[in-house]
Amino acid sequence: MKRFLVTVLTLLALIPALNQSLADGHVPASNPAITISGEVKRPLKLSAEDLARFQSVEIQLNEVSRDGKFHGVYLHQAVPLRTLLDMAEIVKQDQPFNKQIDLAIRVTDATGQQVVLSWGEIYYRNAAEVAIAFAAAPVKPMMTESRCQKCHGPEIYMQSLKEYERPAGLPKLLIRSDFYTDRCLENVTRIEVIDLHPDIKVDRSVKLQSDGFLVTGAVDKELRISDLEDYPALEMSKKVVGVHMGYHGLHRYEGVSLAKVLEAAGAGNDLTKVAIISAPDGYRALFSFGELFQSFSGRRIMIAASDNGRLLNGRRGGRYRIIVPEELVDDRDVQAIDRIEVIDLESKPKLSIIGVGPGDTDLITLEAIGALARADAVVAPADIVKRFSTYLGDKPVLFDPLKLINHMFRKQHPDLDPAEADTLCAQQREEGVAKIRQVLDRGQNVAFLDWGDPMIYGSSRWIRAFFSDDQLETIPALSAFNVGNAMIQRDIGAGGSIVITVPSGLKDNPELLAALAESGDTLAIFMGLKEFQNMRPLFDRYYPADTPINLVYSAGIAGSERLVRTNLKDAETRLNADPEKFLGLIYMGPRLNVRFGECR
Repeated sequence: MKRFLVTVLTLLALIPALNQSLADGHVPASNPAITISGEVKRPLKLSAEDLARFQSVEIQLNEVSRDGKFHGVYLHQAVPLRTLLDMAEIVKQDQPFNKQIDLAIRVTDATGQQVVLSWGEIYYRNAAEVAIAFAAAPVKPMMTESRCQKCHGPEIYMQSLKEYERPAGLPKLLIRSDFYTDRCLENVTRIEVIDLHPDIKVDRSVKLQSDGFLVTGAVDKELRISDLEDYPALEMSKKVVGVHMGYHGLHRYEGVSLAKVLEAAGAGNDLTKVAIISAPDGYRALFSFGELFQSFSGRRIMIAASDNGRLLNGRRGGRYRIIVPEELVDDRDVQAIDRIEVIDLESKPKLSIIGVGPGDTDLITLEAIGALARADAVVAPADIVKRFSTYLGDKPVLFDPLKLINHMFRKQHPDLDPAEADTLCAQQREEGVAKIRQVLDRGQNVAFLDWGDPMIYGSSRWIRAFFSDDQLETIPALSAFNVGNAMIQRDIGAGGSIVITVPSGLKDNPELLAALAESGDTLAIFMGLKEFQNMRPLFDRYYPADTPINLVYSAGIAGSERLVRTNLKDAETRLNADPEKFLGLIYMGPRLNVRFGECR
């Protein structure tokens, strides 16, 4: 007992100084960070030092995985996961079903291993049941080796003692209600809040009645169940407390274990799977397979057929109802269940093409921040890496993709003729792609970062040829075009068309330019600052000299943004006088003089 107390006191004394050793060195030496993203208003990135500033709880885990292996006994200081999620502020995007009980929480560790929790198991239990540990110390047995030998051979006790020699990987997910600790991931790197947007129509006017239910989705066989006679009977009492209606008495339910029905359907027990249970009116709740199969209480979650001795059939609530006995409120007690869909939320490794906006870090989207949080490695030019270092942390940078664009590669190798430069560029592209594939093959994600909107003349075009659509995802972003529009503050559309192009697009299609000039529609030209002089004869052919032109420089870069309002006659002079020859947009057309509310 004395040794146990010494360990506890040591742990508590060292919490404020996480950079020092803690109880045999079980603190994160490199101060790793954990990110919280997904369906949240404020994506977070928190280090162990950040977590230590929250009010913490003390949690001991006797760690045994479901394969029967012992992994030590550890005492942790941890922050309730609910506290962190509240800080990030979970939000559902414009949904007819606004309750959060159909949300999932995916947790990933540094090796790419993933587990999933339900929103309900975090929010409808006491807060300390699910937490993130930022410090840990082993609770070693007091037995000496000679005393251990009385009941166990060295092949047993030596292996158990070795478990205390390993450092506890922090941050660490702790789930106290789980009997087996397979979901208690160490070295957690990211937490994602997921809205599955299930294809379930919400119509509260639909009669809340069903004669049975379908078990479908990621199962070996679909089941249509209209009676429960083939399953072991289960009885359970519950204190029924509603979120809005308060206490509704002590109820005795009879039915079968939800886990048994899922096992009969061959759903497996993967810790990345969830079950969405829904009623005819669209009410639904999500349950994680971890909560169903990793704890004794999970197997008590039941499909009830009677309430206090009376069959549910014919009463409000249909024939079957989900009952969660240990839940603090009954929000997930879905009435009249007619569908149970199993979904596997294991995230496959992706190459994410992420637009970071045209310049300043405040122009990056929340979705892009979430995608950065999911990434394990980065492909990005040096200026993006520097500017967005807060979000990237110590993620490895594989290479600079801008250097592998043909015309830029030729600039870097002026001693090579164009054909030789293109051959060498293609070779280095293959080498870069190989680096990406190595990361993906490890089950990890790669972020390819591009300025502006990657789908509008972005630098990611060449990389897409090497990967299939199912290996890629594109994260939308603001373009310099969007920022330029805001700077101009004119009704550049005015009910007509806006054409986005590059100089070569106009040279190859002068008929388009003629049509634009005739209609008065607005032209927005990317990468045209240096080409304007060569394009001038073409413009003069179709446009009068007083045609309005707006030159937008460094859109989205605070302190460098400039707007020059001029016309076709004077534009070339203004362009030649400006030192910036690359970061700019050219707008052309009569609507550049149209203020909002004015008629053309």
